[in-house]
Amino acid sequence: MLTVTDNTTLASVTTNGSPYSGDLADLQLPFVGITTEYANITPDNLSITTDSPSFITSGTGNDVIVDASAATGDMVIDAGGGTNTIQCSSNPTSHDTIIVDAESDAPLVDLINGLKGGDHVLIKGLTAPPASTDTPQGLMLTAHAPATIPVALIFMSGYSSNDFATGRLSFASFTPPSSLPEASPYLLVTVAG
Repeated sequence: MLTVTDNTTLASVTTNGSPYSGDLADLQLPFVGITTEYANITPDNLSITTDSPSFITSGTGNDVIVDASAATGDMVIDAGGGTNTIQCSSNPTSHDTIIVDAESDAPLVDLINGLKGGDHVLIKGLTAPPASTDTPQGLMLTAHAPATIPVALIFMSGYSSNDFATGRLSFASFTPPSSLPEASPYLLVTVAG
């Protein structure tokens, strides 16, 4: 079940979303338990809360997305452009993957709270680790993909640049096989348990 409030129009709705259509299959990552998706591509500012494994994507508004799932399974969140706050689930059997599209959604700022072991941040358009800076909000990754477009800033609350040296965070790049000619590389940031 998803609760969605459009903070621009002040409209609120509770929805089951739509059946998951397999939009993430090209990534070839082992997502588990996703049966629902919710897409609201709008410039409006949204607040979205879900209580079950799902795929959520929104537009260019300044969004707040909360994974309140108590169920086992994966949550995939693509908050789009704008300035977004994402709260990952505290449930150790629910894993969050946050997609940051540095190629087409920038400029954007994503503040990600509650990342835990088994969670991921997936940055589209990068093949090498981005610049990282320690800030009061946590580790800030600065992504330009390509270097000529606006910046994507990713804040990972509770983490620092030292976490790469200790293995608490790691990077891996890959380009998923795709029939699409514009298939993009990704940089996968993994949170160790």
